Amino acid sequence: MHAMMPDVSLITELWKGPEFDSSNSCGEHSHPELYFDGPILPSTVKDMQLSVVWKDKGHGSSKGKLFMKLMRPTANGKPKQIAEHPRLFGFGERHKTKAYKVIRRSDHPVVANAKAGDFYRFMKDRGEAHELKVKNFQVQATVYTVVY
Repeated sequence: MHAMMPDVSLITELWKGPEFDSSNSCGEHSHPELYFDGPILPSTVKDMQLSVVWKDKGHGSSKGKLFMKLMRPTANGKPKQIAEHPRLFGFGERHKTKAYKVIRRSDHPVVANAKAGDFYRFMKDRGEAHELKVKNFQVQATVYTVVY
C-alpha cells in the first residue's frame, strides 16, 4: 500500500523583483502600482521568506510600502484576488534599510489559501509626494511537490 502513495517533497523557488526608483514630484496622491507577478504556483506553499533593500525618501511621514496579493486565474481571464498582505515590511524608512519577513502557512491567508495554478502579485505604493527606491527584492517560496 505504501508503494502506491505519492511521494511529497519540498522545493524552494527563488523569485526576484526588478530594481526600481520611482518618484512622485507633483505632490499627487499615488495609487498602488503593479511591481511584478510571480510565477504560477505548482502546488501549495509551506512558507515564504522575503527580503528587500529599500528607502523611502519623502517629506513628512514615511508612506512607501510593498505588498502582495494571492491571485487566482478565472475563466473570464481576469484573475481574482484571494488574499492580501497589505504591508510586507511596514513603511519604508528615510535611510537605506534591509528588511526581512517570513510568512508561514499558519501565519497568514496569503500563504494558507495558495494552491496550484495561483500566483502572487507584488505591488508598490510610494505614498504622497514620495520617492521609493527598491533593490534586491527576493522571495524564497517553499512549495510542496507530489511525485506519483
